[in-house]
Amino acid sequence: MLRKGPALAAVLLLMVAAIAVPLQNPRPERVLCVADDVQARAVAGLANFSAWLRRNHASGFIGEIGWPSDKDQAQWSAVADVWYQAADAIGLPVTAWAAGTWPANYPMAVYRPVAQGLQVDVAGPQARIVERHGSTAGYLRGVNLAAGSFAASDSNGGFGTGNPGRYGQDYTYESPSSYAFLAGRGVRLVRLAVNWERLQPRPYGPLDQAELGRVRDALDHAKAAGLEVIVDLHNYGDYAYGGGSEGPLRMLHLGDAVLPTSALADFWARLSPALNNPAVIGLGLLNEPTRLAADGRAGALIWERASQEAVDAIRAGGDQRAILVSGYVPMGPPSWGQMHPHAWIDDPVGRVAYESHAYFDHDGSGHYWMTYADELRSVTWPPPAHCQRLTPMARQVLVE
Repeated sequence: MLRKGPALAAVLLLMVAAIAVPLQNPRPERVLCVADDVQARAVAGLANFSAWLRRNHASGFIGEIGWPSDKDQAQWSAVADVWYQAADAIGLPVTAWAAGTWPANYPMAVYRPVAQGLQVDVAGPQARIVERHGSTAGYLRGVNLAAGSFAASDSNGGFGTGNPGRYGQDYTYESPSSYAFLAGRGVRLVRLAVNWERLQPRPYGPLDQAELGRVRDALDHAKAAGLEVIVDLHNYGDYAYGGGSEGPLRMLHLGDAVLPTSALADFWARLSPALNNPAVIGLGLLNEPTRLAADGRAGALIWERASQEAVDAIRAGGDQRAILVSGYVPMGPPSWGQMHPHAWIDDPVGRVAYESHAYFDHDGSGHYWMTYADELRSVTWPPPAHCQRLTPMARQVLVE
């Protein structure tokens, strides 16, 4: 007797994948021409990212893109506008950096409060570009909400599981009126930052119910405003264990003996079923996996193993939502593929998008220390061509 069970299971899995990953209507390539070398560098980076996606039959996502509104504002806005034109041609989902409870002097705020501590109700200069290149029937666009990751280890040396910060003072999640304001500005997608140590105060331990409740409230606010959400684990591959009442602070690194790669899988196996809000359309495994137990190619291999294990854990629980997988450094569009020549995730439902972060300064850091004139002089020789051929993305997983 022929055993038909495995074959039937395979057919069903392929049917699920076909439903979950609608193919975009084929679109012709587009040639986009720009005005200067910095604009060309930015657009060439996206061309590199989209070509990698096409070669690997993969879907992509730009989780962060940001530029300053203070010095050389007009020039950086012009770069952002041509960059978004390129993203439009490729069909990339994008969430701009950033919105939320930023101080008035933060130059990267797309939307912020009129005064510190209040709801988001003011549009910054960047909003004009973001809103000009909004969501369409083919892709979603929006902003990052990062306040849930404020005062963590990337900016606070005393942060740890024993000193996670005070909710409402050191970090927060936005109010219902803030979500309504964003929706009124045309935002359709929010990348919501959460923190590993706050949600899981001990690796392999239970989730903190108070913090989980705050995240769930934020998702309810987004749902009420009609927004879609990507839950972004806004960490970097390290884990601040201890501090405060828990004694000396120890920095653990994903892939070492104390924080093996299975720790990230355990975290997502717990969080995924806890976030059953219909507003959540995607799960971002790890913001920027830069602080791992090894560097270079060894670090990239750690990340490839950790991200595959996390995808497996999420799918084992029956979750079929999109999963966003960042790359190991360098992960900006111009350098994408250096550490990961090939797509590495095997997803049984075919709903993974590879996530890159785009900043226009010479090192892609988003610090924008140099003047625009100096940035022009910093473009490496030979400069990128001012006209770039852009390949539309063939598969889209971030859908409503």
